[in-house]
Amino acid sequence: MKTALLILLTVCGLMSGALEASEQPTISPQDRDWMKQQQASLQELQDAMRGQSVQLPAAQQDRVNTLQQTIAQQQAPQGRGDKPAFPAIYFVSLGMPKEGLLPMLQAAHRFGIPATLRGLIHNDMRQTASMMFELSKEDKNIGVQIDPTLYSDYGINVVPALVVTCPGHADVIRGSLPLKQALEKVAEQGDCALTAKKLLAGKP
Repeated sequence: MKTALLILLTVCGLMSGALEASEQPTISPQDRDWMKQQQASLQELQDAMRGQSVQLPAAQQDRVNTLQQTIAQQQAPQGRGDKPAFPAIYFVSLGMPKEGLLPMLQAAHRFGIPATLRGLIHNDMRQTASMMFELSKEDKNIGVQIDPTLYSDYGINVVPALVVTCPGHADVIRGSLPLKQALEKVAEQGDCALTAKKLLAGKP
């Protein structure tokens, strides 16, 4: 029972940390209180089990490791006081049907392009974390970042949309075109064709 509880609280804690760091302005007071309760519960459990050895199942440990890496990647640029630069950004929404969203997130991971959300589902941390947890059951490698400023920067009002960047330029492909085909379109006729070609070749 302790092992199962530790797994649940660890995953919830990591998800909350990643989302809070990315999108603080959209977190309601109720969600903030809930996050504090989860963090306090996790701390109490960690204190109670200090010195004990608990082995997580391999699949759960992999998921925890992935979440930890995501948090570290998102927090590092914030510590430098600047924003991360991406050769491409894939704008999606968790409101999309799962059967369409999952392949999009898998393609984004395959090409090394961050799948980016505007904000939380219904401005609710729990719903967002729950949705991502369910998707991670299908593929533990997928993930998302939350950054509404990128939507403003590139004028994205409809998803899905792909933005491919290069010095002084940005190509925007809107619509439900598969990610690979969208990259190919930029590679053929975009200002940032070289960036798209590198992404297609697996060399971002």
